[in-house]
Amino acid sequence: MARTTTALRRGLILPTAVAAVLVGALAVPPTAAAAATASSATVSNAGLTLYGAGFGHGRGMSQYGAKGAAKKGLSATKIVNFYYPGAAVTSKGNPALRVRLSAIDGGHFTFAPTSGTTVTGLVATAGNGKKVALPARSGWHVARTGNSYVIQQKVGTAWKTSYTLAAPVSFSGPSTLKVNYSRAKSDCRGGTSVTFNGSLQAVVSGGTAHYLARMPIDAYLRGVVASEMPSSWAAAALQAQTIAARTYATAKITPSRYYDVIDTQANQCWDGKLSETAATNAAITATAGKVLTVGGKVISAEFSSDSGGYTASGGVSYLPAKADPHTLAAGSSATNWTKVLTPAQLAALDGSAGLTKVTAVKVTKRTGVGRWSGRAETVQLTGVVAGGKKTTISVTGATFRTKLGLRSTYFGFTK
Repeated sequence: MARTTTALRRGLILPTAVAAVLVGALAVPPTAAAAATASSATVSNAGLTLYGAGFGHGRGMSQYGAKGAAKKGLSATKIVNFYYPGAAVTSKGNPALRVRLSAIDGGHFTFAPTSGTTVTGLVATAGNGKKVALPARSGWHVARTGNSYVIQQKVGTAWKTSYTLAAPVSFSGPSTLKVNYSRAKSDCRGGTSVTFNGSLQAVVSGGTAHYLARMPIDAYLRGVVASEMPSSWAAAALQAQTIAARTYATAKITPSRYYDVIDTQANQCWDGKLSETAATNAAITATAGKVLTVGGKVISAEFSSDSGGYTASGGVSYLPAKADPHTLAAGSSATNWTKVLTPAQLAALDGSAGLTKVTAVKVTKRTGVGRWSGRAETVQLTGVVAGGKKTTISVTGATFRTKLGLRSTYFGFTK
């Protein structure tokens, strides 16, 4: 944080009688707080009211915008053409994708039956080529030991090691796998397990255990689309979401890295079969293989929930900042929102050893387009610290948003 500090001035001490005369002669009504502007406001004891728009970073497709466009009768192709101008819809097939299971980074897991009472047909293949057909059991537990993995079966109430295989270890055989996590997933739909069609790989990277669900990209999308967009929305909106999600994941394929995407909002929410619906699966089938490209290269098709009526620039030609009438037509409660921030919340931005009271807030840099002259990039807070010194700090718009739990950086202090 940038910071400037100014000491409070001491007043001249006058004799009591003189002071009384001056007070009586010069007293004036207290000055009213300055009226708020789009980018600056004083903070009262009751707090500060923010008027905001949108939910998320605002780059690329607005999901509520896709809903609004579909209501107007636009096709999926026209929707993605609006949000990613200059990009062409191209067929790129159905490549394999490796999905990092975030809940068990550094942890362990258990294969559980997908039906019946046993896990059957599971084959483990070690990094050195050794292959083991695992006998049918009620479950198989997998955990890292050094640069290897132990595969354990339950004996009584304890897990006992049956095999030790060199990493990376791949598990395949059954068309559907169910994995019980050693700790719950906290993002997206959460949960303590995932069921999916594909195989699983246990790797060691940076001295840490990581686990990857591997499957064709369209199988992956079955666990993504309904996690990212309500399946009750119009088919055109679901298809646009599918094209964007497929494009985003395809662009993330990185052979030199041990995984391609993570199963959280850091990339896209993926929750396996838990997220599958007939409507979203139909959207995946209807758009099979379709991705967005510019100059033959798959783009990074970012998207967010609601643009607030104006998209944000992604710094490339296909992610421009522009007016978004489709989001305004969707009727989302996130398009316009209000939040009151207490003085304590604002002071907490500076940490426990910083500001004790915030008296004014000012957005000193914006993106320059849209309401309030755009999204906040830098925010300045003025107040006092312990001891009474006047202090000004600056934080990024992203920090201001994240620490205060705002829906976006697209906000102002007037409507």
